[in-house]
Amino acid sequence: MFKRKDGLWQEQMTVMDGGRKRQKYFYGRTKKEVLQKIRDFQEDQERGPLFETVADEWWDMHEPTLAYNTTKPYRPAIRRAKEHFGKTYIRQIKPTDVNRFLMDFVRDQHAAQKTAKTQLMVINLICKYATANGYIPFNPARDISVPRGLSHETRDIASDLDIQRIKESTDCTFGMFAYWILYTGLRRGELLALTWKDVDVKTRTITVNKSVYHINNVPMVKDPKSSAGTRTVPLMDKLLEKIKPGRGLVFPGPSGGHIKEMEFKRLWYAYAKESGVTCSPHQIRHAYATMLYENDIEVKDAQQLLGHAYATTTQDIYTHIRNSRKETVKQRLLSVDL
Repeated sequence: MFKRKDGLWQEQMTVMDGGRKRQKYFYGRTKKEVLQKIRDFQEDQERGPLFETVADEWWDMHEPTLAYNTTKPYRPAIRRAKEHFGKTYIRQIKPTDVNRFLMDFVRDQHAAQKTAKTQLMVINLICKYATANGYIPFNPARDISVPRGLSHETRDIASDLDIQRIKESTDCTFGMFAYWILYTGLRRGELLALTWKDVDVKTRTITVNKSVYHINNVPMVKDPKSSAGTRTVPLMDKLLEKIKPGRGLVFPGPSGGHIKEMEFKRLWYAYAKESGVTCSPHQIRHAYATMLYENDIEVKDAQQLLGHAYATTTQDIYTHIRNSRKETVKQRLLSVDL
């Protein structure tokens, strides 16, 4: 330790920072003050950072690598984790603590499997980051599993009445949007990004290679989130006989550009009010999946047409459709009079 020309005392130490050595300097008006700062620093090093500090540090690095829509389920999971573990030093968190938090969350919130998996994944990623950066010796969330038997979040399929209304309401405000989804299975964002150049009447195909998402009402265009999202779907007879190919976007906004989020909501609200359709665009997409199922389209082929990254996603939808059909048949048979 030595006294500088400005009258302050200075000491330096070699410390580890993110796996690398660096010099850290301590200053004080007296030797005692410098020594106290060194002791405080060493105690902090032993305790390590708070969970919320590591969570924020991880998120600052991780968020830029994610698509905007992908961050949506992450944010509430991070908030819940910080509310519970935030003021706890991350070194003090044990596997039993993570498991207890997850079990309580599932019980108190009646969380479905997907939500519980996202919650655990976020905690695991934060702790994995902490391990890689030397904040903790091991990841306390590494061997924790989501409880078995949780419900699956499955959106209902559009009712037969809604499907009939969609077919009969193409002249309503925005009526062709629902009709397009019904006969192509495109996601809402994929259809909002579709141009007439993507529609080939001669080959009877529609090319899906981009999607629209919104940030604060502003439409943004992105590539599909997986290679499976880039695909070609057939231009079916029912759709071909209704369309009039043109230029630019198939569904442009008032200014000719991509539709803004609030514009879409107003259009869909007007359509629902005029047509009586009660389902969402995603439920109509599932109606397309129902058509594939009822026409004996194999899971692998349906996966490609729907743009699912994993066949299990398609299989889950097929299983849901099959179970729904069984229940419909059962209800019909209950009232049959032989």
